[in-house]
Amino acid sequence: MNMKKVPYYLEKEKTALLVVDMQNDFTREGGALELSDMRDKIPSVNKLINASRELNIPIIFIKFISGPKKTLVWNWTPSINPPTKCCWKNHKRFYPDIKKEEEVTEIIDEITVLNEDYIVEKYAYDAFYNTELEDVLRSLAVEFIIVCGGAIPVCINDTVTGAFERQFKLVVAEDAVASFDEDFKKFSMKLFDMKYGRVSSVEEIIDELKSKK
Repeated sequence: MNMKKVPYYLEKEKTALLVVDMQNDFTREGGALELSDMRDKIPSVNKLINASRELNIPIIFIKFISGPKKTLVWNWTPSINPPTKCCWKNHKRFYPDIKKEEEVTEIIDEITVLNEDYIVEKYAYDAFYNTELEDVLRSLAVEFIIVCGGAIPVCINDTVTGAFERQFKLVVAEDAVASFDEDFKKFSMKLFDMKYGRVSSVEEIIDELKSKK
């Protein structure tokens, strides 16, 4: 992204892939918090997932959960309220793009979750807040995290901050993260690269990992 000195390079044996909030209610047409940019990022996210599987890099899927009792986040996301019930567990919604009902909190069908993958549920924007994510990463001796998914500037930004504060070395996949708009993305990428970690393309990340195979 810039010409400054690279502060660190990924070490495959100490790296994990974090896939943030690639869920039906964010990604599908007609989702309660539909973000079309998430659909655009599916191929790039899958490239990272497939490369991680090939290189035996652990994959951790993050899922946002809300309800059934009101919390502060409801004020900023009114669609969490009934009857919409954005990201409520055990709640289904009809999505026109796939012409069927699906559980609103589930990872989209275009992304395969295997038994050996990890799933971490969060009730806040930050994937580290009151979750077992840090414990999972420590148990795997992870020092480096690749971040992809959605969305900038909220869940991705807070998760990046949470990881940095816990001393994890970050690489944000700039073409595999969704955003609410281009201004948010440009600012966030500049901020990540300046103060929190590295920003690289999916191809650059994969090439870097494979070069140290």
